[in-house]
Amino acid sequence: MSLLEENAEILGRMEKDGSDLGRSRSVDFSHVFATRVSAEKFAAECEADGFKIDVIETDGVADPWDVTVTVKMQPSAANVTSWEERFDILARRHGGRTDGWGFFTV
Repeated sequence: MSLLEENAEILGRMEKDGSDLGRSRSVDFSHVFATRVSAEKFAAECEADGFKIDVIETDGVADPWDVTVTVKMQPSAANVTSWEERFDILARRHGGRTDGWGFFTV
């Protein structure tokens, strides 16, 4: 299954559960890093591009630094996949990787 197909399935379930996918909303993309330095470099680059960023340290995991990048968009499979792929390329340049996305059901 491709990433686009996977995201389409996820969004389909969210819509079935009551999410309104027809309007723009904040979508959070999570990325994990092994070091604080790599997480902060990724975060700084995203923040310089105008995105809202949240960096937190988590306990007991292999990649304890989590950077959430928030993008305001209409949540379609194509939009989500496009941003997820862009952020993954950037995260990998800084030694990290994507770790999913989501938004609050409304």
